[in-house]
Order: sequence, then C-alpha cells, then structure tokens
Amino acid sequence: MNDRFDLSFRNKEVRVWLVIMVPTVIAEVLLILFSETPTSYVTSLLPLISWTIFFIWRYFYKKKQKKVQSVS
Repeated sequence: MNDRFDLSFRNKEVRVWLVIMVPTVIAEVLLILFSETPTSYVTSLLPLISWTIFFIWRYFYKKKQKKVQSVS
C-alpha cells in the first residue's frame, strides 16, 4: 500500500528525469542566448520533446514494474 512518490536520488524516475531535463534546460538557455531569434520553434519544441521522451520511458518502466510485481 506504499503508493507514495519518493522524491530522492534513490528513485529511478527522478534520476532519469534529471538526466533528460537538465541537459535540455542548458541547451535551451544556450539557444536563447546565442541564437539570433530566441523565439524560434526549436526553443519551444525542446521541452515538449524532452517531456515526451520521459513519459514514453516512464510508461514502459511502469509497465515493466507491474509485470515484475505480478510475477512475484
């Protein structure tokens, strides 16, 4: 009955989110600072792509977790 979310580095979801989102934020800040048009579609698509990748990974991770729990 422990369905609480553990917000620590022991949680694999938190680590993967940081691995995906921190480089994305850095890349986006650099694009905004050094590009000639900071409001280009690339700067708005980067977070969307990153979130999509994370949630696709999370979907398959949760599916795998359920499979492992049902086998045990």
